[in-house]
Amino acid sequence: MELLTYHNRQLHFEGKPLKTLAEELGTPFFLLSEKRIRANYEALVRGLSSTELETRVRYCSKTNNEAAVLKILAACGSQVLVSHLAEAQLALDSGFSSHRIAYQRPVLREQDICELLSSGIDFLHAFRLADLEVMESAASRVGKKTRVSLRLRADSLARGFSPLAFLSRRLGIRKSEILTAAERIGRSRWLSLVGINFYQGTQQERVDRYLPLSRRALALAGQLHSQMGIRLEEINLGGGIPSPSLRRFGLLNAIAQSKNPRVSGDPVSNLERFARQLAAAFHREAQAAHLPSPPALAVEPGRAIAGNAGILVTRIRAITDNWLFLDASRNHLGESPVLLVREVVPVTPPDGGRRFYHLSGSTLNTMDFIGLWRRLPRVVEGDLLVLCDAGAYSISRASRYAGLSPAVYLVRDTGLLQIIRRAEALSDLSQILSE
Repeated sequence: MELLTYHNRQLHFEGKPLKTLAEELGTPFFLLSEKRIRANYEALVRGLSSTELETRVRYCSKTNNEAAVLKILAACGSQVLVSHLAEAQLALDSGFSSHRIAYQRPVLREQDICELLSSGIDFLHAFRLADLEVMESAASRVGKKTRVSLRLRADSLARGFSPLAFLSRRLGIRKSEILTAAERIGRSRWLSLVGINFYQGTQQERVDRYLPLSRRALALAGQLHSQMGIRLEEINLGGGIPSPSLRRFGLLNAIAQSKNPRVSGDPVSNLERFARQLAAAFHREAQAAHLPSPPALAVEPGRAIAGNAGILVTRIRAITDNWLFLDASRNHLGESPVLLVREVVPVTPPDGGRRFYHLSGSTLNTMDFIGLWRRLPRVVEGDLLVLCDAGAYSISRASRYAGLSPAVYLVRDTGLLQIIRRAEALSDLSQILSE
């Protein structure tokens, strides 16, 4: 399923010529594909459902919380994970029933929980033991029982040694405290323990990286059953399922980045294959745990669904030495190009020689670069480039620093081009002055 194809010496996105679109719409702009969003979701469902275990796909809304995207996934039957009250209401407005919505935040507030419970949302992730007291107080005030999933802290044995692993360890409940938390929940008439969840890290390209924490969670599920008679509904592997067309930065990938190759294979098929392998690995671990009733396998993907469904179209405004100055910016692609490598595709087909370029954003921020040592066809000022895998952690993290956020368009299943978010304008900055 190709999103980008050359035809008549123009790059097309689902059959729409990008040069023509850029002339009509102006640059930069985001472009999303409804077909690819659906295809990615369905590939995950097929792959994860390849074993006898029940599976649950819960889209991580903060990845891309455009209402149009949420409506597509709600219609697909997805569940959704939200991270603040407005996002919870947006999910409801977008067609998710309350029982398909889960809520997480590192510190829970009683008033927030009361509002969630009053709206019908009763499934919450707990990151701290103190959250249980807050949940119980809110649930008793509203008079509604709350389902709880405990976040298992990822420690150094499971994550290795890195700055990101160190930062992740501030979140979650220690393994030694999970049983204490379960006992606390068991004494409450308002709380019900239904799951354990964890987070392995973003863009995990190897299935075996999930196994240490999966084993810990399944072992804890066994203890909860044998010691307390609790049968968990789900073990939640969290996010991190990779977009097959994006690379983590590393020595080999740095070399690949310089050559700027396209990722081999169909991304949708690759995603299904990864999901199938992940389900098989978890199923083996669940069988080895000898649980009388294995919990469902739950995942909370974001990037894997939205990432390669979107692109950012940008124009080269100037060339200085081997620096390309774009009208797009790191403000629009919030994740560091030092951590993740995305493909850059010229709108005009490659013709002749190539050279190395650095890609600069449109602000004076020293760190506003989008790629270094990218081997691209020779380009001139005014040429168009496509920045791939721009559907995740981009629109939702866009910043106004030294600029405004660009428009977002969606190509519907019918081929209709629909604007789903207008470009920001002066009125967005001066609104408070006019009130």
